[in-house]
Amino acid sequence: MMDAGGGGVDTRGDEEDSVNIDFLEGIFRELALKIFSAVTLTQQIEHFKEYKEKLRRELGGAAADHIVARSLYLFSASDFLGNYLLFPVRRGRFTLLEYEAYLVGAAEAAVRAVYALGARRVRLPGLPPLGCLPLQRTVNLATPGDCNRLHNMVARRFNRGLRAMVYVDIYRHLADVMARPWAYGFENSVRGCCGTGYFETGVLCSLDNALTCEDADKYVFFDAVHPSQRAYKIIADAIVHAASHRPE
Repeated sequence: MMDAGGGGVDTRGDEEDSVNIDFLEGIFRELALKIFSAVTLTQQIEHFKEYKEKLRRELGGAAADHIVARSLYLFSASDFLGNYLLFPVRRGRFTLLEYEAYLVGAAEAAVRAVYALGARRVRLPGLPPLGCLPLQRTVNLATPGDCNRLHNMVARRFNRGLRAMVYVDIYRHLADVMARPWAYGFENSVRGCCGTGYFETGVLCSLDNALTCEDADKYVFFDAVHPSQRAYKIIADAIVHAASHRPE
């Protein structure tokens, strides 16, 4: 196992097909880098180069190239909610349209970089319906409890900028789950399982909280921002089965 700042290489098993590489990184998070010692996307690509060379030394060029080509590479562009829409971290440097263009350009550069290194199964999931996350419903002062339409519009417009790449439309999948939770076996799609389900996320989310639900599988969201394991399974299936293509 090689840690690549949120990603790794799993070499368990005898077959090369069991090797899986995941890169999960918000694109160029300077703030997260400073606060959480996060590894930037650029650094992760450098780690990938180093690991590819290690594979070539250990297994030989042909075997290393085969593993690299068959592995799955996943990038997430998740800067918007924390760094722009909820908190004005980037608003001093970018207008909204400039920030969208900046992230799309960074995503395109990252996809091209790993493709040049031999990656072929590359996926770039778009943004989900940001305005319908439980936290966003909670802080929507205009219409409390409802989705924030502006933030959903921003997510859809940003996703349109990704469609020339190896884009996976998770917005559509998650929106359908939230609109018809019963069709997927869920009972609640407007609040999270953890705590009150309206604002808790990350370190604020405690399973010991008396308000935490007993069965997270009945909820689309585990906390106020992140989907539950069952909802993530639906998203993951869509990502894995999406077609990939050569960057233009």
